Amino acid sequence: MVPTQSHIPTGRPLWSLLEDAFIDEGAEHLTVHGRWGAIKLADPSPIVREALHRMSLGPVALENISALHENFVRWKTGSGPCLVWRRLKNTLDQLGGCVVPSLGLDDGAGPILSVVAVTGDAVFTLPHVEDDEIVSTRPGTEIERLNGDQALTCPGRQYQVILHSAPATEIAKTLLDSDTTIAQIAESLQVSRTLVADVVAYLAGAQLVAARC
Repeated sequence: MVPTQSHIPTGRPLWSLLEDAFIDEGAEHLTVHGRWGAIKLADPSPIVREALHRMSLGPVALENISALHENFVRWKTGSGPCLVWRRLKNTLDQLGGCVVPSLGLDDGAGPILSVVAVTGDAVFTLPHVEDDEIVSTRPGTEIERLNGDQALTCPGRQYQVILHSAPATEIAKTLLDSDTTIAQIAESLQVSRTLVADVVAYLAGAQLVAARC
């Protein structure tokens, strides 16, 4: 399936930088140094600086930046132009694998999963998957222990997904068991379809699952 639209999470998108990344700031420049080298950003604006500072502290909700909040809400609700958010997202895309997208719930308890790149040129997207589309894991995908956490991995893919807690772990295990749909997973685990759709979109964005009509 070729994604024709992006998924907008009903949960809480969180963002951080890899633990070994650091920011070099100057009056006229902004550079992020990571395991794949240095990346000089084309946009050193105050919003980008504030976002990167917060991301360096761990998974954060970028909509808490006051100058970004209204734009972010419009993006989440599809209620109008969100040029400031899209400009920031383009900058985050420039950072490639230095950025760690995570998914949290509205309980503020931290992420239930995090998408960690294994290549520097990885750019994360969220493909939309319909509730009735058949979803399957890529061949070779499995759950393994990684630095004390459970991680969904697949040889040759640009990402691995750290499964921090339920229900992300249970959803991933259900996907490994057999081909299924978002609707079927939601019914079998007794969780909301929107939550399952969020997790599946993040796993699809990590190239670990694929959907077909």
